[in-house]
Amino acid sequence: MTAQANGAASASYYGRPVVKPHVWTPMIPWYFWIGGMAGAASVQCVAARVRGEHDLAVVYKRAALAGAMTAPVLLIADLGVPARFMNMLRVFKPTSPMSVGSWILSAFGAAVTASTLAELLGWERTSRALEVVTASFGPGLTVYTAVLIADTATPVWHEAYDTLPFLFAASGVGGAGAIGSAFAPADQTAFARRLMIAGAFGVPIVGHLMEKRLGRFMAEPYRTGKAGSFRRVAEFLSLAGGAIGLLGGKNRTALRGAAVCVAASGVFERFAVSAAGTQSAKDPKYVVQPQRERVDEREPASVDT
Repeated sequence: MTAQANGAASASYYGRPVVKPHVWTPMIPWYFWIGGMAGAASVQCVAARVRGEHDLAVVYKRAALAGAMTAPVLLIADLGVPARFMNMLRVFKPTSPMSVGSWILSAFGAAVTASTLAELLGWERTSRALEVVTASFGPGLTVYTAVLIADTATPVWHEAYDTLPFLFAASGVGGAGAIGSAFAPADQTAFARRLMIAGAFGVPIVGHLMEKRLGRFMAEPYRTGKAGSFRRVAEFLSLAGGAIGLLGGKNRTALRGAAVCVAASGVFERFAVSAAGTQSAKDPKYVVQPQRERVDEREPASVDT
């Protein structure tokens, strides 16, 4: 196919978008990060209990509870009508990431709330058992939003279906670790600090792997425009937070500074992903050209006679 034909294959009628861009408010990227952090915090809470670091476990539990209370508010505020969220719970559709995610969020919130109430009533065994139940929903809450957006027709999300969940997971682990590092007692921050550092360095590593798998053309929306700006800030903060956490040792000021950087990095990363989706949906070439290439690959090669 000639270069001219390739150019024509990347156009649409009147240059209008082939895929409708999302119309989310900024509340959705915040929802993505807060939900991911809360899910990771619930798992780290149980891990801290096993390690005997109960003060750290309480910090994680409060973070999970705060996330469980805040995330639905952000989601409902973006939807505009509270009934829309309730309608998603009318049936359970295993094939729908939206349906599964809504049920995970609801079950997670119910479990962590019940665990907190049991704790306040002095029912320690019940509270601990419900912490385990909460943690069982944690990984799903952390990554379901990545699966959800990858299941759409938005080009750079759909094509990154195999790496986006790992990006969200790394960000969630780092964010929860940052919360633990910032608010746990000084003698119980080592575990949280290690998780924060792992997440901080994991985000840029997975991000670059995602771009490599997408290829130079499909990765453009992550490197340009508003998404590119968000991505560069996220990467800088992530690496800075990881380095400060690694070199600062047990210094509380350094640890809290690293925690702020890592948590902020996760937020900017979610905004970068959201903006990249908008940019790729608005430009027809990101929809048409990959489809054209797949058609060409299926067509038998011409044979000269």
